[in-house]
Amino acid sequence: MKHLTILPLMCLLMSFVGYTQNPDLSNKTKESTSSKKVDSLMSLMTLKEKAGQMLNIGLPAILAGGYWDKKEKAVFDETKFQQLIVDDAVGSIHNTPGYPAEREDWYQIIKKIQDSAMKKTRLGIPVLYGIDNIHGANYVNGSILFPHQIAVAATWNTGLSKKVGEITSYESRAASLPWNFNPNADVAINPLWGRIAESFGEDPYLISEMTTAYMNGSQQKGLENSTSTAVCLKHFIGYGAGKNGKDRANALIPENWLRQYFLPPFEKAINNGAMGVMISSNAVNGIPCHINQYYITDILKGELGFKGVVISDFSDIDFLVDAHLSAKDKREATKMAVNAGLDLIMNPFNADIVEIIVDLVEKGEIPMSRIDDAVSRVLRLKFYLNLFNAPYHKPKNYPDFGSEKHIDANYKTATEAITLLKNKNEILPLSNNKKVLVAGYSANSINVLNGAWSRSFLGQDTTYNDPNKLTILEAIKKQIGVNNVEFVEGTDYLEDINSDKAVAKAKKADYIIVCVGEIPATEKPSDINELELPKVQQELIKKLSKTKKPIILVMIQGRPRIIREIEPLADAVIMGYLPGEEGGRAIADVIYGNVNPSGKLPYTYPKFSGNTLTYYHKKTDIRDVNWGFDGFYPQYEFGFGLSYTTYEYSNLKMSADSLKSAEELKISVDVKNTGSREGKEIIEVYIKDLVATVSPDSKKLVRFDKITFMPGEIKTVHFIINSDDLASIGIDNKWITEEGEFELQVGGNPQSLLKKVFYFKM
Repeated sequence: MKHLTILPLMCLLMSFVGYTQNPDLSNKTKESTSSKKVDSLMSLMTLKEKAGQMLNIGLPAILAGGYWDKKEKAVFDETKFQQLIVDDAVGSIHNTPGYPAEREDWYQIIKKIQDSAMKKTRLGIPVLYGIDNIHGANYVNGSILFPHQIAVAATWNTGLSKKVGEITSYESRAASLPWNFNPNADVAINPLWGRIAESFGEDPYLISEMTTAYMNGSQQKGLENSTSTAVCLKHFIGYGAGKNGKDRANALIPENWLRQYFLPPFEKAINNGAMGVMISSNAVNGIPCHINQYYITDILKGELGFKGVVISDFSDIDFLVDAHLSAKDKREATKMAVNAGLDLIMNPFNADIVEIIVDLVEKGEIPMSRIDDAVSRVLRLKFYLNLFNAPYHKPKNYPDFGSEKHIDANYKTATEAITLLKNKNEILPLSNNKKVLVAGYSANSINVLNGAWSRSFLGQDTTYNDPNKLTILEAIKKQIGVNNVEFVEGTDYLEDINSDKAVAKAKKADYIIVCVGEIPATEKPSDINELELPKVQQELIKKLSKTKKPIILVMIQGRPRIIREIEPLADAVIMGYLPGEEGGRAIADVIYGNVNPSGKLPYTYPKFSGNTLTYYHKKTDIRDVNWGFDGFYPQYEFGFGLSYTTYEYSNLKMSADSLKSAEELKISVDVKNTGSREGKEIIEVYIKDLVATVSPDSKKLVRFDKITFMPGEIKTVHFIINSDDLASIGIDNKWITEEGEFELQVGGNPQSLLKKVFYFKM
């Protein structure tokens, strides 16, 4: 019997060889061929082997020592390894060995796992390894640490988002890591949420464009290519809308909001080839997303036609029992989640989920069809990634890992992200021959620049920092010379250290550069109770302002922190976001004029904690105390950002005064660089529905472009929109465009957009 099973299996596996290397096969042919291969393999599998393919464990579960022990070397516990990898034949693994391994270490780890899975198990199925490489291959030592997603969004440059995805994939594959739990397609509407730093901001269109660009960079050469990784979109859905702004908090999202704002980024990425989706740990309207069959099966797999793998987040089956209180025990939670549509369960510590699934199927509580659907999706992704032929890759085959050209791309991304929010009397750029005091919590920290997911989960460990990377202080010293720079930290994140000394030093300086910021953190550790910048950091600026010396405020933070009281005291304000390991150099180059800033805000920067509206609010949201409509008063608006040059918009034209459903409307506008410096300008295009049955938004972004202008140069910029761009969700929760007037708004500054009205006809 054993020989009868192995013979067809050997033929099956041999039939995989070479298939994915044929570039002439169409996607439809690949899909058909892969389905046949997967079906053949599944016909040989036992129920337990299928359940094993639905399990994703954490790497520390097969290493020596406790799961959370900090380790300096990956040593396998051979007993655990034999049980999980060979006996249980787990389908997938995630996490790190407890330290940021070198790519050579990763190669040895992955090789041992894959060799055992493919040579010592009955069916020889490779493992699908996934990891949170959030801003670069951050868990591979020596890799590029890019700016976080919120900073990439601030570039408004899809080409850079694509390049970040491409390099992240290349450097992940250099460590034999084929599946990335990224990008984050969450719509971040609550600025309190700490993971806003890992998102592309608040706007569904900007998020859609940047997410898809990142994905295309990751997968552009085909998943079978040894430099591509499969993306895993996250988190489906509503993770960035927690009612209280805390991580994993319940969100209240009515159906029309779900479809208007939260689904579009996922839909576009899925239509462009995303093969992984991670379910959100939170609940929406009280229903945990992990058991929401309507979201997972009806919408994601049904309406959106998603053919890839749906994976849980970390230990979220247990979370259904312990936190959501939606299931009495793990067995019931597993039943609910799998029946809702979950394909791969991130059960980090052991394989108990395998026996639970087997028992549930044998007792008829989970249909076999649901198991077969889940397993076929997992196997299909392994097939697409060419893991049956090439389960790991030698690091030496990736000569561009950590290379200068990758560093240059990182630096370019950081520079284009930096957003100049204030420049009173054109105080910036500074000249090199002036004395400066550099102060503040984030002034001399690589960790604050990098943020979370930087070699370690929270990014607070200094052990693995690259000594060749410059903090803001070090970059300024390099720019203007050590003798022109004094440094006094003044405060840490929450406490005064030596602010009086900073004031004393400031009296002898020409300028003060104060760098404020947030402690590196993600998920629950990133929760805060107030949006204001910590009082001690604000007090430092208030004290320094009494010296009457000009202040340049630099903010290193993922989310907007309230600066209402100190903003008037600063002559210039720079938003650096979490700019990564080239951030110090990039910020110094902006301050001293080596770089002309071109970033613009990807979220609305609030002035008050109690007035945190997105730019696409309703008119009734801004009713003020005098019954007028002046209740939208952010510190800075979405899409705002200054430059060292100026731009003039004129001659806005439309190809017609009306638009029909089957037509296109061509738009053009003249943009002139009226300053004396070359610059990059972001041209933003918005549509406002003037009257709609469902109260219309103030406006919505429908197009944008980032273009370089030489001094005095005029360019005519063209866009095309259609009736889909006018659509919104109607009373019946379906997309609709009603006849009537719409306003076109075009420009580079949200407060001075050019406007024209046109009519839509059915």
